[in-house]
Amino acid sequence: MKKIISKFFFLSIFVSLISLGGIANSFPTKPIELICSTKAGSGAAAWCEMMANEMSQKGRLGVPITVLYKPGGANHEGVVYTDSKKADGHTILHINGSHSGYFNLPHFTKTFDDFSMVAKVERHLYAIAVRCDDAEIKSWSDLIKIEKANPGTLSMGSNKPGSLHHRQHILINNDQGIKMRFVPYKGTGGVVKDIAGGHLRVGFAQPGKWNKHIKSGVACPLALLNETRLDHPLWKDVPTIGELGAKYTIPHQFQGFMVKKGTSDKIMDEIARAAKAVIDSEAYQAYIKKQPHVIPMFEDDRKSITSNFQQSLKDAKVFMKANGII
Repeated sequence: MKKIISKFFFLSIFVSLISLGGIANSFPTKPIELICSTKAGSGAAAWCEMMANEMSQKGRLGVPITVLYKPGGANHEGVVYTDSKKADGHTILHINGSHSGYFNLPHFTKTFDDFSMVAKVERHLYAIAVRCDDAEIKSWSDLIKIEKANPGTLSMGSNKPGSLHHRQHILINNDQGIKMRFVPYKGTGGVVKDIAGGHLRVGFAQPGKWNKHIKSGVACPLALLNETRLDHPLWKDVPTIGELGAKYTIPHQFQGFMVKKGTSDKIMDEIARAAKAVIDSEAYQAYIKKQPHVIPMFEDDRKSITSNFQQSLKDAKVFMKANGII
């Protein structure tokens, strides 16, 4: 009798293992949520929506993917929500370069160690612009002149406290010897909207977000935050921050995915495979044609991108402490 029970016990375990393997191999088994770490209407939001739509297509993940915007608490809301879900790949968290700062913020209850990097997909460039009808600021040198004459006179809107945007704002101030004030937004869409509406004087956002306002004559870009100029009709004459005399190393933003720690390698491979298929698609080429700030940069070597991000976390922590962010 004991032998029969023992055989039945091991047979049950064997069947369970086969079943679990089948679930992993058949991923996904239900709709997926993509948690976007920004506010709807931002440049990163356009990326989240495009990736969700394309990755849901047949031959990729093949299930509906819903974008949930959770930028609250400097992206704390998004990591807490993702961590509350099962480690089964059906909740994917949008990660970007700013997370190297966010995970160092004192109110964060989760750490990078609670998650696994899946892939980096692309780089986003940024630019500083003002309203074209600003009587005093017609160039970068005008902005610097105003700030040096009366430090703190100007305010620049960009992304959340601790973000890569915030850190670059400080780098610019330190490099140029100015004290331009930082105005935090939940996404660059709000920055551009307030520049266009005359509620903000200086703004920091992706070129693609500025384009329609440049065309309409409302916004005038002063500096591109990149090492080289953009080969785009609206941007080819906009100087880089380096051309304007800046000496600091430009920190670049990336967009990618991570999942809750414990998600299987097979599932992460499937997510990365679907993302890579989007990058190679005609739809993605149409997307980047409309977004001059997007630089394709797909990486899915998880060991490498995890190691690089861990170093970024350490570097960001040192910088944030040195500059009073934390």
